Amino acid sequence: MIDVDPGTGALISVAALAILIFVRAPLFLALGFAGVLGLYLIRGDTGLQTLPLSLTAQLANFTLVAVPLYILIGETLSVTGLGRDLFKTCYTWLSRLPGSLGVASVGSCATFGAMSGVSLSGVAVVGRMAVPAMTERGYKPSFATGAVVAPGALAMLIPPSLMFILYSAVTGVSVAALFAGGIVPGLLLALLMAGYIITVATLRPENAPRSDDRFSWDEKVRSLVRVIPALLLIVCILGAIYTGFATPTEAAAVGALAAFVIAAVVYRALSWANLRRILVSTVQVSCAVLAIVAAAFVFTKVLVLARVPTTVAEFVGGLDLHPFLIMVAIMLVLIALGCLVDAASLLLVVTPVLVPVVEPLGFDPLWFGVLLVMNLELAVITPPVGLNLFAMKSVAPEIPLSQIIRGVIPYIVLEFALLMVMVAVPEIATWLPSVLVG
Repeated sequence: MIDVDPGTGALISVAALAILIFVRAPLFLALGFAGVLGLYLIRGDTGLQTLPLSLTAQLANFTLVAVPLYILIGETLSVTGLGRDLFKTCYTWLSRLPGSLGVASVGSCATFGAMSGVSLSGVAVVGRMAVPAMTERGYKPSFATGAVVAPGALAMLIPPSLMFILYSAVTGVSVAALFAGGIVPGLLLALLMAGYIITVATLRPENAPRSDDRFSWDEKVRSLVRVIPALLLIVCILGAIYTGFATPTEAAAVGALAAFVIAAVVYRALSWANLRRILVSTVQVSCAVLAIVAAAFVFTKVLVLARVPTTVAEFVGGLDLHPFLIMVAIMLVLIALGCLVDAASLLLVVTPVLVPVVEPLGFDPLWFGVLLVMNLELAVITPPVGLNLFAMKSVAPEIPLSQIIRGVIPYIVLEFALLMVMVAVPEIATWLPSVLVG
């Protein structure tokens, strides 16, 4: 056994993680290697021997069963043409607004996110339809891509959200309460994004030329009928949760079955080729997410053994600062980390460290969870590792990445502004859970 004190072992582990992230190693490998190294340095062979049992217990968490199920819902809906129909429906109803195509993109991304909970799916599914439609109408490419990349991240905040499921698995906070906590901030953020598009389209119409299309009430109703089955999916999932009929995990299973029915009966898109694509992609994404969960747990175990959460909590508690100033500082640190680490890894690593810090300050862990997920929304749209940026690049390869990044900068400002408002007014996140969950 190597004789290293826990603090030194944790520092070496963190340094190894930083180096591996810097050289672009896969994050689950970086977290796993750094965790195993730290365990060996602190506990030697004993630490490594307890690892398999600990990992099995962590991944056996019933809450995590919802992860592949919600991914399955998103993958199933992605082959149906639902993104196209949602975009057309939103545009049909909103065509009189300045920047109507951009506003329709926000609406369709938010709605698709409320069905799948996966931001990358929203960007890919809606972006394939929305970006060509906007650029063909003379929209500035950066403006067009920004109207998809940032709203695509709403899936992380509007339930059902995979990030809330992971946060619940780590902290034990009710998934149903977290889902409810994300509804009001998610809707506010969607309205802010739509308002920004309308304002820019009004003041600088060269960015988003006004549409001359007008639709009759008959056309509007027919467009809505096309997406009603998919909208019922949202009611099916959330209704099952908040009526007490099913847990969030059970509701995910009901939603997956409903998604298959919609794909097969309404869209007639459940061919053998599409079924294979759905299942293969679901397995790939689920394995990637759960591998990160397992690796992050190993790394977190090192931090716990070194008493990092306790030490940080004691240090912060000793600061002569107002608790809300401390929370603002935490938010700024999370934003900086989000530029370097992917959303799921960041959540799984920082949650066990920060929740013991914020609770003694009198902050609600549910409220903090919503703030954390808003930070993760920023993480997926900020360079250099913002996954939504690269998802958009794959959808619109002809548009330079620099223009895609330029297009999301105003949305980063909007999200940061709302984040600061929520730090000052916690009720934005906590009111609805108190009504729906108690």
